[in-house]
Amino acid sequence: MMKYFPYRLRAPELNERRVSDDKVLLWWVIILILVRLWLVDSMDLIATRTPHDDYLFIRLAKNILSGQWLGPYDDYTLIKGPGFPLFLAVVHHLGLPLLFALQLLYSLFSLLVVVALRPLVTGRWLLMAVFALVLLNPFMYMYPGIGRVLRLGLSMPLVLATFTCMFGLVSRVRGSWKSKIMWSSGLGFFFSYLWFTREEGIWMVPSLGLTILLFFLADAVYSKKELLLRFLVVAWVGCIFWGLQTTFAHLNEKHYGHPVINELKSPQFSTALGSLMNIDIGDIRRYVPVSSEAQDIAFTVSPTFAQLKPIFAKSRSSAWPDSFYIWKLRAAASHGGHVDTLTDALAFYGQIGADIQQACDAGTISCYDRKPTLRPPWHSAYNHNIWPVFSKIFSDAVTFSMFDEERMKVNGRISDGAKEVMEDYIFVTGEHLAPSRRSVMNKQPSYYTHMKTEKFRVLLDIAATYKWLTPILFVLALIGHLLLFVRETVKKQCSLEIWMLFVILGGLISLVSVLTFVKITLWPITRPLFSAYPLVLLYISVAGIALQRAWKNSRQVTLSGKNWGI
Repeated sequence: MMKYFPYRLRAPELNERRVSDDKVLLWWVIILILVRLWLVDSMDLIATRTPHDDYLFIRLAKNILSGQWLGPYDDYTLIKGPGFPLFLAVVHHLGLPLLFALQLLYSLFSLLVVVALRPLVTGRWLLMAVFALVLLNPFMYMYPGIGRVLRLGLSMPLVLATFTCMFGLVSRVRGSWKSKIMWSSGLGFFFSYLWFTREEGIWMVPSLGLTILLFFLADAVYSKKELLLRFLVVAWVGCIFWGLQTTFAHLNEKHYGHPVINELKSPQFSTALGSLMNIDIGDIRRYVPVSSEAQDIAFTVSPTFAQLKPIFAKSRSSAWPDSFYIWKLRAAASHGGHVDTLTDALAFYGQIGADIQQACDAGTISCYDRKPTLRPPWHSAYNHNIWPVFSKIFSDAVTFSMFDEERMKVNGRISDGAKEVMEDYIFVTGEHLAPSRRSVMNKQPSYYTHMKTEKFRVLLDIAATYKWLTPILFVLALIGHLLLFVRETVKKQCSLEIWMLFVILGGLISLVSVLTFVKITLWPITRPLFSAYPLVLLYISVAGIALQRAWKNSRQVTLSGKNWGI
């Protein structure tokens, strides 16, 4: 036996009760899911012709369904991860309408939360409340965002499942080998799939690292055999990630000639854009990653980049904001005929980066002393913005204040009217589309529109409840969490539930930190913040369980003392 950690980290005692053992709890789950699915069925899918978002995913999924993987290469093909278009194709093969599939997936992952927490709770009422709280997350039905083919509807369920599996794995330290493998398989798959669905997955890494550390430190007096078994469980998570990464890389290499999963993250493109952003013009401008002055300097030192000068000159009146320079650069390269294949694109961008970096190293031009990456340069002048921006984003996350009732109108959005666009959306998603003309919308049967309006009204009422209740619950959860941590730290011991709360809270802080950097340096992006809302609800839920267990244990100690005359 070996002792690895002097601080006693207690794994929880688990009961053997399952959700199916409690018929009241089981029927509560079933009825709430059915009611929720009926309410959100009022939403029509909105078809748009957005080349970087909705319609890109539709085109990529259609190519997968055609047996062509992501389809012919162009400057859009590899700018997003393959996770979401692959999900669209799978849902199509299952014969499920897209919006229904997303809502069903979130409902099932809400049930997964209860499954993960069930062995820690003997009663049912707290679990029923937890399930309702997580299930009715209003951002899973905030129209019109959730009514478009965006990754919001998939990223929120995946975030919920990933952090639930983190909790499920660590809390099963004393469980069976089969139980640990099941939870590690879920963690490996959901984490990996989310990583290849969204680009900012780096925010999950600290929480994953802490989860693995807790898994090894819990009940840290064990044999070499137990240590090996825990290592294998953790290694299995890495194997799943490696398997997905290898599969996507192989498919891209087979179809496009290079094992690049996301072209924007390739060394060639990162170096090109990063070198352009590194040119120092002696002036700091927020939301302008590459100024016109820096661009003109780059023309003089890079013959390759200079080939785009006539194209940029013609597009100076572009409606795109300066912060979207990444898309301006790629559009110019495409119009110039330099990126007809992935091989051409990587060579073209790689040469731009090499030319500018060579000029920087030689001192021909003034450059920032940093490695060229996709991250915009950080200037000391930004420091005073850190806390105001961070606190605002964090507040938006925990108060649910970003839920916009004004935009959530049952008849407020129409689809793009192009025939080809509508046909592609219908084929891939199997959904009922919002009409492309308001005149058609106005001719819908009055009973049908009235029912949709009433469903939306109920959803808005639920959302309003969350907006005033969630901040209160979060503050109470945070206070309770910290008090439990201090109390048990004094005793030089701590339960895993308390540390898992740090895992969830750390994930929330990490995500907000990433968004703070982006908002200060590049643009005030909001969509990734949707990943925070399931974390907030999960944090409140686990805190409630931890407080209940602490109260119950204290009461048992008190009663035991009375029985013994203490």
